[in-house]
Amino acid sequence: MSVRELFRQKLGDAEAIPDASVGVNLMKAQARKEFLRFNPARFNIYYVGAILVTVITSIIIISKGKTSSESNPLFNAPTEIGLPVIKENTKNIVISSEVQNPDTVTKSPVTVMKTKPVLRLKAVTKKIPFQKSDLPENNIVSITAVNESQSKKVLLTGSSPEMNKLQAGLKTADVLFGASATEGCAPLNLSFNSKTNTSDSCRWTFGDGGYSTEKNPKWIFDIEGDYKVVLNVYSSDSIKATSSITITVYPKPQARFEIFPDNAILPKDEIHFYNYTTNAIHFDWDFGDGNSSELFEPMHKYYKSGNYNVRLVVTSDYGCTDSITVRNAYSGSEFFINFPNAFIPNAQGPTGGYYSAKSDEASQVFHPVFSGVSDYQLKIFSRLGILIFESNDINIGWDGYFKGQFSEPGVYIWKVRGNFRNGEPFIKTGDVTLFRY
Repeated sequence: MSVRELFRQKLGDAEAIPDASVGVNLMKAQARKEFLRFNPARFNIYYVGAILVTVITSIIIISKGKTSSESNPLFNAPTEIGLPVIKENTKNIVISSEVQNPDTVTKSPVTVMKTKPVLRLKAVTKKIPFQKSDLPENNIVSITAVNESQSKKVLLTGSSPEMNKLQAGLKTADVLFGASATEGCAPLNLSFNSKTNTSDSCRWTFGDGGYSTEKNPKWIFDIEGDYKVVLNVYSSDSIKATSSITITVYPKPQARFEIFPDNAILPKDEIHFYNYTTNAIHFDWDFGDGNSSELFEPMHKYYKSGNYNVRLVVTSDYGCTDSITVRNAYSGSEFFINFPNAFIPNAQGPTGGYYSAKSDEASQVFHPVFSGVSDYQLKIFSRLGILIFESNDINIGWDGYFKGQFSEPGVYIWKVRGNFRNGEPFIKTGDVTLFRY
């Protein structure tokens, strides 16, 4: 028999009763273990940690807020503070802050017992009325002091002493000026109408580098684009009023075409029209024999010989038009008039516009090359629409000078009209570039 079996026989019916403290200790150990283990259903150490973090954070926030308010107590008063009013008193000093508005009045007095004179500080707020205007966005009017030390933008219908002074000389309170149009095709010729008092001085800027001091000026916009026209009005009390509008100028198409063959024989040849038009989307051809076409480059057959006037009218997508007519297109006429597109004036001074083969070698005078011209008128304009040169003598051109002074280099617009010796009229326009030596 083994020792294990011997012990089993001797101790098989034995009973051991543990001490009472053993169960208590086991329960405490189990409770500690449960407290340290995360269990959402039972209170444990994790809940204790969350409560501590929340308490510490709240204490920090409250202490910072208290420190901030106590560090500058003078600024805890209402923010709408006006000018102080000082009154004397022989018993004590009373400092109060009164904020007045249409609804409430708040008083917060603090009394300090003194035997010195009393100072009373009174803060008063004042409402400033403001009224919206019915002006369009591009007709906002600003009132500005001339010395620029104080400036503010208000609407013309606002209420202020400065506005009342300015409005006394205005016919309306909506805009300072009107224009005959705000958009159109180049060249766009406009008239502007000032609505200011006749005693006020004006200065117009047209957005293309030009300006005027007339009350009701006229202006030509010959180049397409958007131009901001500004009117500055200076009244007798040095108050400046400004109003502006935007003028939109659309590009004008240029009608150009060529007839092939050059020396067509009618009715044998079929005529092909080559179209060199720019900035156009619609084309109306009139072949001079009662037939027409809207094709870009049509072909046409004449059924009898004769002299026909061929006309082309073109239209842009903005509705701007241009036209060109070739008269006696198949007559073989030698009558013509053409102009160069650039020249370099004589740097020594004005020449009077007389030209010769020698001056033509240096391209010093702007003049036409022509044949069969009976009468003639040439006008030259600056890009601002100012007339620079005019001549009714085809033997006198432009020497590049204006009122004895060398003209600014750049592009100028010319227009010529007249008649050939066979009675056929002509009108042409174009541009020429002036270069400096």
